[in-house]
Amino acid sequence: MSDGTISLIVASVGVLGTLLSAVITQVLAQRAEAHRSTREELARSAEQRASEDQRKIDQLRNCYAQLNANDRQYRDAMLAYAYALKSGSTDTEAAEEVSSARRAQRDTRAEAQLVASDAVLEIESRVNAQLTTAYRRLMQAAAEADSSARQAKLQRVIALLNTITEQQGHVRALMRLEVRATQALPDWYNPEIGPTAHLHDGV
Repeated sequence: MSDGTISLIVASVGVLGTLLSAVITQVLAQRAEAHRSTREELARSAEQRASEDQRKIDQLRNCYAQLNANDRQYRDAMLAYAYALKSGSTDTEAAEEVSSARRAQRDTRAEAQLVASDAVLEIESRVNAQLTTAYRRLMQAAAEADSSARQAKLQRVIALLNTITEQQGHVRALMRLEVRATQALPDWYNPEIGPTAHLHDGV
């Protein structure tokens, strides 16, 4: 083989090596760019999911805060009116407070039915059932003409309203878990606690 041929082969190998090196470099760069783009897309997706998740949690927190507050206000307003009637007062302001609290609670429940979890709605519906029963009995007591009969009915209303506090505590416990205010339900939590006994006793 002549020197010219050898030189040509060496030169060709050098050129091919240079070209191959450029191709390999470009392929590696493209892969690195693809990996970077994938990582960035995954990061953006994760951020979007986290943002949407936080938005839902905030919406749920606001809803639950209103529902909890209005359930409590409704109960407290009825209790105040019951005690006013029991003392012989004809305070119309207390009666109006009950009506106002009832409307606010009803409106909040309507919103909650669109965003609250099934678990919260189920246990809160038991609270609402007790509140509804208490309201009906309170109105019956308020319309009772006989003083002794009115006192007996009011006492039953007050007893029922006092039992609602425990159930409301269970609702709040579940709400707190769902909005991530706590990591676990308390030991005393019992989702089966309900108004059955109170719904079926005498008026």
